[in-house]
This record gives sequence, C-alpha cells and structure tokens, in this order.
Amino acid sequence: MDWTFDGNGVAFHGLTHFSLSQCLCSGQTFRWKPYKDGFFGVALGYAVYARQTGQTLTLEGVPQSAAEAFARYFDLNRDYAAIQTSFVNDPFLSEGIRYAQGLRVLRQPPFETLVSFIISANNNIKRISRIVETLCERYGEPLAGGFDFPTPEKLASLSADELKACGAGYRADYISGAARMVCDGFSLEETSRMPYEQAREKLTALPGVGLKVADCAALYGMGFLQSFPLDVWMRRVICGVYHYRGRGDNDFRRFVDTTFGEYAGIAQQYLFHYARHHKEAVCAR
Repeated sequence: MDWTFDGNGVAFHGLTHFSLSQCLCSGQTFRWKPYKDGFFGVALGYAVYARQTGQTLTLEGVPQSAAEAFARYFDLNRDYAAIQTSFVNDPFLSEGIRYAQGLRVLRQPPFETLVSFIISANNNIKRISRIVETLCERYGEPLAGGFDFPTPEKLASLSADELKACGAGYRADYISGAARMVCDGFSLEETSRMPYEQAREKLTALPGVGLKVADCAALYGMGFLQSFPLDVWMRRVICGVYHYRGRGDNDFRRFVDTTFGEYAGIAQQYLFHYARHHKEAVCAR
C-alpha cells in the first residue's frame, strides 16, 4: 500500500481485503453517512469525503500531514489476508469472512469512542448516530464542512438537561460523569498502553461503562484486538453456533482466547456483521 496527495486530499493505493462501505456500515462508527458515490463524515478532526474505486481509497479534505493517521484509522497497514487465513478451520467464521472480506477494525479517537458506546447502551445504530451528531452540532468545534466531536471539557460542563436535549436520556449523567473523570486525570492514553485485562478493568470504573462498553472502547478506540464485545447478537452466535455454556466473565474470556486467539476482536467484527445480515444462519443453529 502506498499513498499520494493531490492538493485536495489523500489517496491510498493497492488496497486488498478492504471495503470502505463494510468498514463504515458495520456498527463500529457513527459519524459517516452515504454521500454521492462514497461517504461523508468527520474523523480525526477533519470533515472528509471518502470514496473507493477498486483498490484505491480517496479521502478528500485530508491534508498530507494526516495521511499516516488515516492509514492507522482504517488499519490499512495490517495484513488482513494472513488474519483471515488463520481462521480457515472455523466454518461459520469463514462464512462471515466471505460475506465481508473487506471489513477492518477502525482505530478511532478513544474519548469519542468511549462516549459513543456509552450512548449505545440499549440503543440502535440509527438513534446512536443521531444523538452523536446532535452533540457534535451543538457542542463540537466547527470545521470546514462539519463539527468535531466535543472535548471532554465541553461535555463535562454541560448539565444533564442539556445532554438529554440531545437525546441522551438516562445516559446523560454517565456522559458528563465520564467526561469529568477524564478532565480530572483519568488518562485514556495511559489506559491504552496497559495490558488488555488491566485496561478493560480500569475502563469499567467510568460511569456507564460495563464490560461490553469497555470492550468496545478497547477494541475500536484503543487497538486491543483481543477485545470481544458481547451484545445480544454475539450471545446468539456464541451460544447458538459455538455452543458456549460457560458462566461468568472469566469463563467467557477463556473461551474467546482459546477459540479466536489474538485477533478475537477482528473475528468478532466479522461474526457481528454477518449475524446482523443473516439472522436465519444464526437462528437455524
């Protein structure tokens, strides 16, 4: 993979095992919308028009100085062909990979990811996206063509009523509480450098963050690829397809580590995306 800059944006060339639409429509990010023949969204502080033509990903609005940051955001430097090959002996996961061979796990800003998945509790993707966008429009810094995600300081300063007016509902106290803890010294950057189990446990000290939200923040915002968020869809897959019968988190983590290994989070993303679009394949097991 190499990249070029033409004055309007950055283009990444020679991409294999990459699909922009699969990456952006798989439930791991909430700030991209279909636009023209691609997607428009805000990421890493830039309003971006992204489109894919064959093996080329073009990001209009991204300066040359941010090219490597966006390569990291889309996880373009990782060998997904090798990862997919490592799962070849798992029939159901192989089905998921064939369905979404171009799916990759994004690496998003940790605070934005944390708040987005606090909002995700007992929610659906359409509504999560609407709440996140309202927060950004009302309290994020204006960009050329959009609004950045609000800073921890800004969210910490808002009242519960102001957050509820954005659609946050009962999650308002969790959002402001987590933002205040970050402002008071809870370092997401330091947490991302901890061993996975330690980071996961530390994240659950934040308001509104249980194991599922912690695993989402760890996987999509901190790069812990062994993280395996467990929601209703994944429970159906793990219990119905893989016949998991353990109890408690320790049993679950042992099962995940044994079954999926160091790239459990990538496996989870294939399984989650496939299950949501093939309910009959899960229910029939």
